[in-house]
This record gives sequence, C-alpha cells and structure tokens, in this order.
Amino acid sequence: MLFDLHPKESRDELFGRDEEVEYVKRQVRAGNWVVIGGQRGIGKTSLMKVVLNELSREGFRAIYINARGVTTLRDLLTILVNEVNRTRLRLRLNVSLNFIVGSAGITLSRGSRVFNSLLELLLSIDENTVIGLDEVQELSRVTGQFLRILGNVFMSNPRVSFIFTGSYVGLVKTLLKPNPESPLYGRPPVEVKLKPFNDELSREFLKRGFRELGIQFNAFDTVIDRLDGVVGWLTLFGNYHGVRGLDVDEALRETINEGVKIMVNEIEHFLEDKANKALYLAILSALRVVNRWKDIKFAVTTRLGREFGDRELLNALNALINYNFVVKVREGEYRLADPILREVDYDKLIKRYLRMDY
Repeated sequence: MLFDLHPKESRDELFGRDEEVEYVKRQVRAGNWVVIGGQRGIGKTSLMKVVLNELSREGFRAIYINARGVTTLRDLLTILVNEVNRTRLRLRLNVSLNFIVGSAGITLSRGSRVFNSLLELLLSIDENTVIGLDEVQELSRVTGQFLRILGNVFMSNPRVSFIFTGSYVGLVKTLLKPNPESPLYGRPPVEVKLKPFNDELSREFLKRGFRELGIQFNAFDTVIDRLDGVVGWLTLFGNYHGVRGLDVDEALRETINEGVKIMVNEIEHFLEDKANKALYLAILSALRVVNRWKDIKFAVTTRLGREFGDRELLNALNALINYNFVVKVREGEYRLADPILREVDYDKLIKRYLRMDY
C-alpha cells in the first residue's frame, strides 16, 4: 500500500523510482559502490531496501544496517556480527585472533581490537554481499579509521559492495570527493541524488494511493501546494486522510504538525556539534521570506543583533546545503529544500540556543 508509513521493501510498493532502482543495481553488479543522497523523507531508505531485496534474489547476500545513532566502530561491529550470524553468511575464519567460531555463529574474542576485528570480518566474507549502511554520516566521528577499513575492503575483497545513504556532510562528503590522501582516492562511490516528485508525479502518487483504498480524491492542488513533492509527507497525508479517515484539512494540518516535529528533531541533531547554533536557525528563518544573499545577510544580522562576516555566513549556509536543508538555486540565490521547514517556529528555537551561543 502506497500510504503505508513503513519504508518500502518491494518494487510494487515503491512509486516513481524504477530508473533509480535499476541504476543502483547495475552499479553494484559492475563492482561500484553507491551513495544515495537527498533530503529527509525523499525515499532513500525505501530505495536502498528495495535494491537490497532484489539483489538478494539475484545471488547476492544482502545486509541492511540502520546507522542512526551508530557513532563508533564498536557499535558498527556489534551490529554487523549480529547480522552475519542472523543471515549465516559464509566466512573465511579458519584461524582468528579476533573471533570465536561456534555452532551458533561467531563471537568476538576477549581483548580483540575493534578496528582489526571489523576489518577481518569484512575481508573474510566469502559470498557476493552487498551491505546497506543507512545514514552513514553518523559515523563521521570515526571517518579516518572507517575510510581505512573501506579502502582495504575495496582493494582486497571484491565480493563485498556497499550502498550508503546520507546527507552530504562529513563522511559522505569524503566518500564522494576523496582527497589524494584518502584510501578511496580514485575509487569514489557513484552518487544517486533523489529529488522531490514534480507536480505530475505527486498527483499520480496521490491518485494511485487513494485508488488502492477505493477513495475518490480531488484536492490535489491544495495538498501539493503545501507539501510539494516530498514523498514522505505525501505518504503521511495519505495515511491520515485515506487510512485514518481525517478530512482533508485536518489531515493536512496533522501532516504538517508531525512533519514539524520530525524536522525540528533533525535540525537539533544537525546542531549538536555546531558552534553559533542560532546563526543556522536565523538563516533558515530568513529563507522563509527572502532568498537573495544580501537579504539573507540583512535578515540574520537584524534577527541576531550582530554583524557576521561573509565567510562565516557562507560556511553556515553551505553546511545547511550539505545537510539538505537548503538548496542553492543559482549564484547568490537560495531556498528551503523542504516545505515543512517553512512551518517551523525558529524564534522559539533561537531563544533556546541564543544564550548558549552568545
């Protein structure tokens, strides 16, 4: 059902992404690794899961790992060991200092080192395997070590492929544009950037979803004007109206309210390691009403009561672009990437962070 809120796992549940599915599968079969990018709610996880499931029927072993909250190599190793045991993946671990092999699978040896164990495990995989790491930017704190592992795996075990999803920050940025010192230099993953549906596809998505439920629906323009083509928000609206039975206005209101909660949580997660948190919030607030560089700068200066240098402001703006909160339309012109970001109460958030920042 299109309006089911869970990530899609089969092709007949996934709307409008056939070309992307085939492209990612083709890249994996060719030995390339892939990064799926795009804003929150655009369908990155669904695309990854559909690809993994289809590849698993074509001779690959497929492992899905949700890296949200996974910030250390030990966390990643623990999840990977559990998945290897669950899927009974074939390994070359005849003699190992890092693992104990038993009838139930493998366990870490006492005193084993995380880096060495994770590398050994990935190098020992003895079947064609594709590993999906969802929200891989969460591992940005261990970028250096993780890149060393990935570089070694790429060179030494062609049986293992990776599909990553994430925002274009930290680790993801380094994966896609490795510098000459990176273990992946000259071997960057292929990028697949998901975009919102256009009006025609958004209309067809809603039409098909309500048809599945046997519901006549005509308020396409009203919904698309507020939610744009972000499939996550369109799905949520369809669930509120078509499945839960709320009228159109109430379903739209509930979709926006729930979307605001999700986006505020996403913003706060983005701000966790940032100085001058109020600056990022003031930029987002300004973009609700202006889009030119000089107007954004004036609005931010007025809101926060202090001057900002062009470099500091541009760095903050680029960070928001890289995290898919903001889109650069053309030189000197920007807009919010998601319609729900227009609905956030930035003044409330700025007041919370202002004392901390200044």
